[in-house]
Amino acid sequence: MAEIGADAGFDELAYRRALGGFGTGVALVAAWDGFGQAHGLIINSLTSVSLQPPVVLWCLGDQCAAFGVFTNCPSFSINILGAEDEALARRFSRRGDRLIPADQIRRMTTGAPVLAAAVASLDCRVRSHERVGDHEVIYGDVADYYAASSGDALGYFRGRYVKLSHEP
Repeated sequence: MAEIGADAGFDELAYRRALGGFGTGVALVAAWDGFGQAHGLIINSLTSVSLQPPVVLWCLGDQCAAFGVFTNCPSFSINILGAEDEALARRFSRRGDRLIPADQIRRMTTGAPVLAAAVASLDCRVRSHERVGDHEVIYGDVADYYAASSGDALGYFRGRYVKLSHEP
């Protein structure tokens, strides 16, 4: 096992590879900017914090170009992507354009932009933020949700997109 400490150095790439052994789902977080445009960002750091009341959290790196959009919005949506959405995931995980076209959006309770084609969506009001290292942890109160009755989800494991199926 590698020792972690100031004297031993820290291999960030090896650390990322180690974390890559934990498979996750893939979601697109969406929020409005101050100009009425919907921005999207791919995350795999989604956690259910509480069922009563329903609270989730996700993490946002401080180097993200849309950091201000997501840390200043009053509400956001978390949209679980389907297995067929790998191209969408790749587009919104790269630097550059993060705008979601209006014809791909619907609204639920908070008015946050919700991805119309998601396998599941959580419509959230911002509860709080917490700075941890080089990330902002964003907590949201779930105001509404939608879950499709069928469809496989998109996952991420060891640096690759994978299909998460409910079929045995």
